[in-house]
Amino acid sequence: MDNRRANPQRWRIGAWLALGDGVLLAGGAALCALPLLAWALLPGAAALAGVALTLPALVSGVIMLRTPFSAAPDTSEEGLPLRRDDAPGLFEALDGIRDAMAAPPLDAIYLDGEFNAAIRQHRRLGGKTRNVLWLGLPLLDMLSPSACRAILAHEYAHIAQRHGRYAGRVYFARLQWQEVARRLDRRRRLSSAPLRLFVAWYVPRFLAVSLDFARQCEVQADAEAARVCGQPAMAEALSAMALQWRALRDAWPALLAASDPPRPYAALAARDALAAPADEAEARVWLHAALCATTADGDTHPSLADRLAALAADPARPLPWRRAAPTAAQAWLSGQRASLAARLDACCAAQSADEAAQVRQEREALTAQYHDLLRKRRIRALSADETARCAWLRGTLDDDVAGAALLAEDGLRLAPGHPALLAQLARCRQREGHPREAADHWLRVADHAGPEQLPSLRQLSLAALRAGDHALAEDYRRRADALQQSPPRADAADGYHPHDLSPAELGKLADTLDPLLRIATGAWLLRPAAGGRYRLLVLARDAALLRLIGRLTGEPSYLRRDCEQLLGRLLPRLRLDVEADIMAAGDPRLAWCVEQARVRRPA
Repeated sequence: MDNRRANPQRWRIGAWLALGDGVLLAGGAALCALPLLAWALLPGAAALAGVALTLPALVSGVIMLRTPFSAAPDTSEEGLPLRRDDAPGLFEALDGIRDAMAAPPLDAIYLDGEFNAAIRQHRRLGGKTRNVLWLGLPLLDMLSPSACRAILAHEYAHIAQRHGRYAGRVYFARLQWQEVARRLDRRRRLSSAPLRLFVAWYVPRFLAVSLDFARQCEVQADAEAARVCGQPAMAEALSAMALQWRALRDAWPALLAASDPPRPYAALAARDALAAPADEAEARVWLHAALCATTADGDTHPSLADRLAALAADPARPLPWRRAAPTAAQAWLSGQRASLAARLDACCAAQSADEAAQVRQEREALTAQYHDLLRKRRIRALSADETARCAWLRGTLDDDVAGAALLAEDGLRLAPGHPALLAQLARCRQREGHPREAADHWLRVADHAGPEQLPSLRQLSLAALRAGDHALAEDYRRRADALQQSPPRADAADGYHPHDLSPAELGKLADTLDPLLRIATGAWLLRPAAGGRYRLLVLARDAALLRLIGRLTGEPSYLRRDCEQLLGRLLPRLRLDVEADIMAAGDPRLAWCVEQARVRRPA
């Protein structure tokens, strides 16, 4: 970190930290003192009435005083508690990492269903800080022991002495304030109103001020993990997390459907390999796409490319594209692996059932859309975009690749060279085992600007890698990277129409976006007149007072920031191929936002 920037930054963040704790302590003490003041200053019966009236203030004061020292969030310590007897290999690995990093001991370890690992610190009033590790079984079940050891070392770095007490304080203060905001938002009570008002003002500003420092802490933790476990192991861990997370995400619906009721963690433990990536060439194409993602303004972690660059790691090194053999779960959990997976399935039964129901509902919505297109086809000729969609649905729902190819070919006879139809035919030829013919179609698609251009370039790069033509693969990769990193176009000349979703699909979309719809003025889903990706336009709420404050202070609208953060969390849950933008009042794109395009639950 540049020392010329470090000291002013530290002072600024330190001032915000002091402000947060100071307001809570001073405000809490003042509210708690109100009943005493009423008793001391008012005469006779008025004193009793004053004490009665100020008792709610006492409750609010106690809540404010407890907040900086809350031992754990409301969702505290969910998962399976692990003891040394459950996983002696895991505890041995943790002991070695802790000793190498001079980190404090852990007070508890929990196994959960996330593809992640995290250590949290909880301050206690009058007691020591509690250090708790949450460790995802899917992470252990997909990655190698060396990669998982590096990930755990990264987490230990946040509480280790070398990381620095100041860095650790800022890191965990961010997590604590975020949890306080979430808890107050879930439990809106009159007694917590003063705290809620302060938190709503303070938290977004503190997070924004400390965001750059938070990303620096992540880079420093990567460096500490590389020091202890080796740079190759840390680089492998970062790449493996990106690749294996995508593989697990694609396989998750099949894991949910493997049994009834769903037991995805047991199903994952029972499988040796997942369907994708098929080979290192496909994994390298996945990695290229992941490396194109840049660090966004609201990201707490640097992008994969930035983290690998900070480690001076070579992205061209051999990739951990296969599921590890042995996995960390096999090495560290040994004979307890199957029983722990079964116990986690029982613990997460409600969540797994909800996810399985969501997958079924999405498939039912796609089936309804497919049947609707077939009905239209019997009445009239489908448009080129509708034919392409119908071909994709036939290949996806019925696994009828030959039938999907025939639909695409029929459409191309009426609309020669249509990119979406060419892309569907290319996918069919690839699945039928004709990669050369598929590449010919992808090559034609790559010449057309539009939503299919980027996938076509990625597929051409994959085909060249498999054919051993690395120079050609690199050329396609560079073109694809440039296209992925180019800013999205919002040209009104493109032309947009209201979405064509069925009521069931629209309802599902509205349910998924419900948290966003609650805080935004409105959201509209549009489809390009020329076909391609849907466009989701969201109008953030606005207020004259906030606009005035923004002009005076130069601060961005925090209503808009809330919309952006929610949108970032919700977009990955959508099954639609959506490109999203946040608008402000007066945006010219509001001309497209007609009532027929509004995202809402069907009446």
